[in-house]
Amino acid sequence: FIHPGGTARSSAMAGAFGALGADPASVSVNPAGLGLYMTSEISLTPAVEVNDASARYYDGSAANTASRLHFSNMALVLTVPAGRESQWRSGTFGVIYDRLSSNNWARQAVADNANSTIATAFANEANGTEAAEIFDAYPFTSGLAWETFLLDTGATSNEYFGAIPANGLTGQEHTINSSGATTTTSFFYAANYDDRIYFGGAIGVVGTRLERTTTHRETTADENLGLESLTYREDLLTRGSGVDIKIGVIGRFAERLRLGLSFHSPIWTSLNDAFTTTMSTEFRDGTSYQFGSPDGAFQYRINTPMSWVASAAYVIGRHGAVNVDYEMKDYRMVRIRTSDPLVDVYDFSHENAVIRDRASLSHSLRVGTEWRTGPWYFRGGFGIWPDPYARDDARHGLPLTRYGLGAGLRNQHWSFDLGFTYDQRSSYYFQYDPALVEPVSETLIAYKILATVAWRP
Repeated sequence: FIHPGGTARSSAMAGAFGALGADPASVSVNPAGLGLYMTSEISLTPAVEVNDASARYYDGSAANTASRLHFSNMALVLTVPAGRESQWRSGTFGVIYDRLSSNNWARQAVADNANSTIATAFANEANGTEAAEIFDAYPFTSGLAWETFLLDTGATSNEYFGAIPANGLTGQEHTINSSGATTTTSFFYAANYDDRIYFGGAIGVVGTRLERTTTHRETTADENLGLESLTYREDLLTRGSGVDIKIGVIGRFAERLRLGLSFHSPIWTSLNDAFTTTMSTEFRDGTSYQFGSPDGAFQYRINTPMSWVASAAYVIGRHGAVNVDYEMKDYRMVRIRTSDPLVDVYDFSHENAVIRDRASLSHSLRVGTEWRTGPWYFRGGFGIWPDPYARDDARHGLPLTRYGLGAGLRNQHWSFDLGFTYDQRSSYYFQYDPALVEPVSETLIAYKILATVAWRP
């Protein structure tokens, strides 16, 4: 779910900016649009985001909200005019920071009567492993369940069952609190040839940070069960960096019509995970147990899918413009790879095969418009991005839809723009083994208010 943050102007048009240009958002859609700058510019775009998450799970429902103030975009754009005799009118270069996605969410799913338990998932995992070897084999999952007496042996020494019957009723509360973001700092160059063709390219340095705490708690109402409650918690910190390349071209095919095409390379990312898990149990006889995992660490690489963006803009004199962007991205091309093939023997062939089977080809569309009256500008837009899971996958949800509105005031040397976006998407996820539990049906809504201040010398 990477969608450029952009400026207040581009966000108000739902990110539909591929062929319009002359805005810092162009670097994330079609860098050729930066060649339409007539002068240098410095701009800052602070933003406030409010993220609402609501979920239905068995017979329960829950809702939570998280908010944050951040910089959506910062840009330094330098334009150098060419000589009077040259058909190359100008060259534009600089650096642009953009926030690609937010991990700032407070999510919760609750159920009073779920006929399922995570204890069964731990028992199934441990089956076939001798008791003395469980913790060494599964130190972050069923090893903790064994050490806290959530598991016990069955007919043989390597067969296990949970302290809660497989289909017993439990009250469940599952929370996911996360923070962080994915951002990019792009270094670009664009050129204007005869005010008819514009070329541009950018190299982005991508940074990723995710800090997430997941807590799963179950309680039992059956007084005949010795176990009263269990709590399983995972703390995860993911950090990483990567690079990507974007190139594009825009042609002015008529006085009012512009057509653009851009290519976005994969983001070649290296990630580092640090994680721990903890299990605690409480029994009706007053005893309780807690056990923690060792510190976990893992390094790996991910290549995101490449994409193509085709754009068309119709400029209605000095009064307004309409822009349409179409983007094609094949999520089946995501690849996970080992961090160091000389050291790590695991090749992720299974995971990559699942991605090819369970992800899909995505076609997204954005439409935006801008209208001018004197120094005032008014904007609106709509965008839709399909869910990346295959349609027959149990996690497939409704597409992400975005609505944008905004206004701005501009003169020769400065401008001030306001933008508002409303994003909504739905999805499904499983708290543990999908064979044992119903999915959580989740709706995520993001509100964002952006303000861009720009100065042109």
